[in-house]
Amino acid sequence: MDIRITYIHHNCFVLQAETRTYLFDYPAGPHLPPGAADLVRRAVDGTDLAVFISHGHEDHCNGDLGAVTGGARRVRYVLSDDILELRPEAVPANGVVLNVEPDETYALDGMKIDTLMSNDLGVAFLVEDGPFRFYFGGDLAKWIWKSASSAEASFTADFFRRAMVRVRAFGPHVAFSNVDRRLDNLAGGAEAYRECGARVFVPMHAFGETGWLPGFVRSVRGGGPDVFLYANPGDSAVFSV
Repeated sequence: MDIRITYIHHNCFVLQAETRTYLFDYPAGPHLPPGAADLVRRAVDGTDLAVFISHGHEDHCNGDLGAVTGGARRVRYVLSDDILELRPEAVPANGVVLNVEPDETYALDGMKIDTLMSNDLGVAFLVEDGPFRFYFGGDLAKWIWKSASSAEASFTADFFRRAMVRVRAFGPHVAFSNVDRRLDNLAGGAEAYRECGARVFVPMHAFGETGWLPGFVRSVRGGGPDVFLYANPGDSAVFSV
């Protein structure tokens, strides 16, 4: 099957598959570049849409999701349960809303949704929708900062390793995972690329600073997944999975 992935900003992407469109981590206004809302509206207009929001931080969750999803033919929202507490205004009045907790399994409109606990806030998603499977990591990443103690670093590395084992066993066609250059280890980006077992890898959490991504791609290329390399909001690519 062919899929199209469109970059919006940071961790926000639109993925169009044969029978459904998916929108991920649409952020609040201060984290949106000019024209981003219109890009999303055009991409989801008239579609059967599933919206996945991994947690309530403003760089991942907009307080008015309905403003960009209203043109969809129908819409399903899958929201991490922390959003109910942190960002109740973000819970839409239109469409079907599924609130999810970490390390649970859910069924929604033909989708099987497994959640993984994030080591930041909220969840990551493993989604099986008919023959199509994807992983969306949210802020689950290898967050080993320079200030981390050896015990903290060891715990985080093991947490992330176990998450990638689970992702690889799932066998996603597409994996979205953080590649954050604020950390020396890129938040586990190269490890996720090697270990996720996906056919297409989507690096994210770049805060709109995408000029360094070609260097990341050069550093990991070699028999692994195809990489969605983007530069500007609205950039898209088609992959055969």
